[in-house]
Amino acid sequence: MCYDLSRKIMDYISENDIYEIRIASLVSNVDKDVIVELYQPLIGCVPTILYLTLLKQKRNEDDDSIVFTHKDLLSLMQIQPGVLYSARRSLEGVGLLRTFEKKGKDGSYLIYVLYAPKNPKEFFDDVLFKGLLIQSIGEKEARRLASHYHVDSKMQPSFKEISASFVDIFNPNYDDKSFKEDFGNDIVGHEVGRIVVKFSYDLFFKYVEDNSQIQRTSFSKKDMLEIERLATFFSLNEQTIASIIIDVFDPFSKQHIDFVKATEEAKEKVRFPLLQKKRGSKTKISSSSLVAQKVGLMEQKSPVEFLSLLQGNTRPATSDINIANMLSENYGFPNGIINVILDYTLEKNNNILSRNYCEKIAASIKREQIDNTLDTMNFLNNFSNSNKATKKTVIVENKNDNSNKQDASASQEVSDEELNDLLKDINSLKK
Repeated sequence: MCYDLSRKIMDYISENDIYEIRIASLVSNVDKDVIVELYQPLIGCVPTILYLTLLKQKRNEDDDSIVFTHKDLLSLMQIQPGVLYSARRSLEGVGLLRTFEKKGKDGSYLIYVLYAPKNPKEFFDDVLFKGLLIQSIGEKEARRLASHYHVDSKMQPSFKEISASFVDIFNPNYDDKSFKEDFGNDIVGHEVGRIVVKFSYDLFFKYVEDNSQIQRTSFSKKDMLEIERLATFFSLNEQTIASIIIDVFDPFSKQHIDFVKATEEAKEKVRFPLLQKKRGSKTKISSSSLVAQKVGLMEQKSPVEFLSLLQGNTRPATSDINIANMLSENYGFPNGIINVILDYTLEKNNNILSRNYCEKIAASIKREQIDNTLDTMNFLNNFSNSNKATKKTVIVENKNDNSNKQDASASQEVSDEELNDLLKDINSLKK
């Protein structure tokens, strides 16, 4: 494998990129309140500011043809490319933004299309959005926010409506040619972006209730977070993870769900693609010319699928799966970051997945508060560069045994002492 990450961020967010902004929907002041009050607890402050910044840039335009650069946007928001990339994806995830790209020789041309948020009623009627808000700020605070948008539509029976109708005022002549003019369908309205959801609580609960006596009220918020984590980690659909939970559910137990057993069953039910014609060769994903595709692959695949792909679409060892699950459970890393750690460890540790090595790398990433795939790869790239700058490799040739000569470029297993030295090198570079 080749771990050349010099292009990793620039393949996604380059200062040379230019972009234009399009408005797919009218965005009112109430919509802005909804984004700040209801969406911000879900996506965080940086994506929220990014949305409002793009909206302001668009409204400041004197001409629809005005384009902007990522360099100016990064300078304006005082953030790094990886943070911008992560914020953009968050907006895309909740349907506030769609991104279109056309690659060029010197960079990309992007079109950012902004959508309005759900109105308050749509937001609180949506099980997913309402549930995420409650998870983020608690039920009491969520109810308080909902009260901000309460409408008093009830009218006392003693009151009678006397409002005039439209025809009472205008009485239009529909035969007039003015009513037959067509202005087309490209006029801006209130358009909400589509939402792509990978794990549906509704589908999960439906399968559980259709195939058992377990009610959805039996699951706590903590239970559902762990169930969703397992489904995402092992790339299991709602039906499969539901069948596992039904098997391990014990109504007489205090915890109700044996997540240790659920994890073991999930390992057994992981689906692996068997490409018989190419079984003997590994899929090439590490070329420096394919760094962008590699990052996308890391974010799309579960750690188990990623490990399987690295070893020719065969099932990973149980010990390797346990290490990957440890990174998810103990450190709360998303799949993309876990896959970067696994790939880096295998590359630097002679294709041996060492738990100790992974944990030390994970702890360092956690201390740096890195929360996205690109910044993780950037951090580990600096990690490698510092090692090259501070370490010298001495190759000793055994003249008495020419048959045991080793290639100078061969990877050697990294000791704990060397790993600690590398971490010190990284810290010294920041000072």
